[in-house]
Amino acid sequence: MFSEKLDFSVSARGKSASNSVAAFLDIFFEDIPVKSIFAFREYTPLYGGRIYHGPELSETDIHWMYDHGIGYRIPLQNIVASRDEYVSSKPFLAKYHRKGNSVITARAELAKWIREDFPLFEVEASVINQVRTLDKLSDFLDNYDVVVLHPIMNDDLEALATIVDKSRVRLFVNAGCMYQCPTMECYGSISRMNKLIPNTEFKCAQHHLPDYAQSRLTTEGMTEFDTMALVNLGFTRFKRMRNKSNTAF
Repeated sequence: MFSEKLDFSVSARGKSASNSVAAFLDIFFEDIPVKSIFAFREYTPLYGGRIYHGPELSETDIHWMYDHGIGYRIPLQNIVASRDEYVSSKPFLAKYHRKGNSVITARAELAKWIREDFPLFEVEASVINQVRTLDKLSDFLDNYDVVVLHPIMNDDLEALATIVDKSRVRLFVNAGCMYQCPTMECYGSISRMNKLIPNTEFKCAQHHLPDYAQSRLTTEGMTEFDTMALVNLGFTRFKRMRNKSNTAF
């Protein structure tokens, strides 16, 4: 078992709002101390990262999370975020504005607006920003409370060990196709789809790069990293996805 001092954030991807978050955690994440959940609630055009199909957490889920010391991380990773879209989403943000909750963004402007208007949120830089080097990490730490590193950085433990303020870094402990994707182009089309732009087509590197598509066919499930090795380096914040081989919940 992992120490309760560690901070695991997990994805509610695949969960229906009609199913209990307590049962969901017991089934898929019972072996780790979950401190926050990232998931969709009410619709906002600022959502990104993956396609919005509807709420994954219910109002009851949110209150259960608060009662159990689990925060809500709001995935506002749309790669285009206009001022008007932000203003229209302020009532949504106000509803969840409290200490212990956080927002994940891929746009510096959006992070700045949220920090100014909603100071209780912790603001995280999304993996969509592709922070793959220590120099880029340093730049992002100037503007964000926490930075999610691209999982490719888990391949270089020596570099990770040199990070001074490890408490402001979140690492993936498992990852899917994004880990080795050469383009990460899906995020652009997903951003457009979440804005409900008509005739938007989903784009993926597997559709036009045969070698990458073949490599995905021969890779089963998620890539799992050595979590204890990362803990032993001094990291405390982690992000864990539900294994895609699990049945739908």
